[in-house]
Amino acid sequence: MAYTTTKEVLKYLGKDAYTSVRNETLGTGNGTTSTWTASNNNIIDGTFTLYTNGGSVPTANYSLDLDEGVITYTANNGVVLTCDYDYSDVPDSLVSSLISSSDALIEERTGRKFTHETGCVEYLSVEKGQKVFFLKNYPVITISSVEQNTSSFVTDTPSWSTSTAGLGNDYIANDEDLRIGRIRFIDNAPLEGEDRLKVTYDYGYTTPPALVQELSKLLTIRQLANSSVYKSIFKGYDNFTPVRLEEIENRIEELFRLLAKQEISKI
Repeated sequence: MAYTTTKEVLKYLGKDAYTSVRNETLGTGNGTTSTWTASNNNIIDGTFTLYTNGGSVPTANYSLDLDEGVITYTANNGVVLTCDYDYSDVPDSLVSSLISSSDALIEERTGRKFTHETGCVEYLSVEKGQKVFFLKNYPVITISSVEQNTSSFVTDTPSWSTSTAGLGNDYIANDEDLRIGRIRFIDNAPLEGEDRLKVTYDYGYTTPPALVQELSKLLTIRQLANSSVYKSIFKGYDNFTPVRLEEIENRIEELFRLLAKQEISKI
């Protein structure tokens, strides 16, 4: 899951960064023709809608080459194909590539993922007397299992015993604990040693936090603004407002500080 979209990046750049097309006629179906070409290429992902005789076609029923503006769909004889979309002078594939690079930088600098990850298995070592443990990924959505290696000596075949959650049982992981990835043992604490705990859990966000989405967008815009594409296309527009790189740089650093582990509670 990307943390932003091409549409959001171009929207930030302003109305001169893209053009909207509505009710463009592609042609009339004959039952055999399967390839249709829009009047413009560099269609922006998430803006295209195909219609047959005025009714929208589910996206699963056709394919679209965004950069080339080519639609693959076989329409019945006499069916009129029209479409709505937005397009830009910048290929969608280029912006998508910059978004991927931005998202990788976010995860590298924060040390976290902000997607929804399932079935993560993490092994935790235990120090003498330790009863509180922190998972490396958070917020935790659900903990599927917490298992202890109860073997009294080092072995290639651990003896796993499942611990029970809740007051009066082995450990607690309430909503506040899950938010910061914490597990607190109140009884039957694990033995000291390497990889004594095995925790299986889901973590992350079903939708990336707003601050993460903003950071991804700004990082992408920074890359685009420094590229030859931006300089050759956008700066040639009479009404185009140049990207304010100094303001963007300041906001980027502020967002990285807010998203740092010690500041994650502000999300």
